[in-house]
Amino acid sequence: MLIFKDLITGDEMFTDSSKYKVVDDCLYEVECVHVQRRQGDIQLDGANPSQEGGDDEGTEDIVESGLDLVLNQRLVETGFSKADYKNYLKTYTKSLQDKWKEMGKSDSEISDYKSKFTQAVKKVLPKVGDFQFFMGESTNPDGLIALLEYRENSDGTETPIMILFKHGIEEEKV
Repeated sequence: MLIFKDLITGDEMFTDSSKYKVVDDCLYEVECVHVQRRQGDIQLDGANPSQEGGDDEGTEDIVESGLDLVLNQRLVETGFSKADYKNYLKTYTKSLQDKWKEMGKSDSEISDYKSKFTQAVKKVLPKVGDFQFFMGESTNPDGLIALLEYRENSDGTETPIMILFKHGIEEEKV
């Protein structure tokens, strides 16, 4: 199994259990699915609810619903104006460059990464107003901000797609 983590914070952003693709060697696009889950479905082996006082009269199961990726990775929604997002990108780019140097990347690799990152930014910046923004579980503002957009399918339905900067992600095989 592959886990894709934020290079800066170490937060898990997605896994290979999700359908994903790499676009132009600069972005990951991860297909999300709307799900509903019941909390409290855990049943302990050998537990006898009638003897444990587990009488469920008047109680309701708590149902959480949302996108599988957001729920599974415990991503946290945040918000940005276009100006705020541009400022974030300046800070994030600097953090990434520092991280790449710390990882021992050569000057030519860093130059290539910067070029790919710039290419990715040019793809997403014009659509910033259409995105929802998500941070990793740690809610560290220095980390990667994932971008969620809804794409219309030929049948009129919409598919949620999470977009992440490839060079801000590290793969971990477990």
